Parts: sequence; structure tokens; C-alpha cells
Amino acid sequence: MNCQRCKSHRILSIQSKTDDSSFYMWMEGENGWQGYVPSNMGIGGGNNYIEFDYCLFCGQIQGKFPIIENPSELENYNENEYVPEVTVDHHRGN
Repeated sequence: MNCQRCKSHRILSIQSKTDDSSFYMWMEGENGWQGYVPSNMGIGGGNNYIEFDYCLFCGQIQGKFPIIENPSELENYNENEYVPEVTVDHHRGN
């Protein structure tokens, strides 16, 4: 497999099992999601598995982007659903 952006062969496949209490942030920390991996985001979805490939050379996540055909589960987030309060350190370096 080669990177869809830069054609490098340095592709890392990520496969991780989470539990249904995983927490995801959306829209710069204004909304959150607790539960299964969100669908339609290019990282797995609808279950407890995060799965995606990314290029170690340019950082491109491999897949079909932009995601515009169907809203992701996070975009359909219902603000009335319970989401536990989570402290996010926005000053932490990436």
C-alpha cells in the first residue's frame, strides 16, 4: 500500500480495541461523545474498534475524504444526551 497523498510506502495500520466508554471531542471541545467509535469518520466505527491507516511520511490518514455524503454520528450529536464532564487540557502540545 502506498500513501494516497505522497505515494510513500511508510503506512502504519492502527487497530485498537476500546470499550463503550471511550470519549471523543468535537468542534474544538464544545461537544463530546461517549460510547462506541463514531461511524462515518474514517477511523472505524459503530463498534469498539478504532481502525485506520496513516502515512508516517506526510501524516495523511488514508481513506475517502472529505466526509461530506452523510453526517457522522458526532455531527448528529444530541446535546440533551448525558455526557460526563471531562477536563480537556487545550494547552498541551501535540
